[in-house]
Amino acid sequence: MLAGRCAALIRAARDLLPDPGRSTNSIAKLLGVSPGTLHNHIPDLRELRAGAVPRQPEAPTK
Repeated sequence: MLAGRCAALIRAARDLLPDPGRSTNSIAKLLGVSPGTLHNHIPDLRELRAGAVPRQPEAPTK
């Protein structure tokens, strides 16, 4: 269950990071993690912030 929660938090962070109206700190606070956690678990965080990395397509759910 914990792995699923972590994956969901990472997906949420990846969706929010390209938004220029949100800071990394505010995203971390919203998700209940530290900014360092985002940096540690999202290697392309800087590129996402710059809008250079396309969003990952989500797998279809059943």
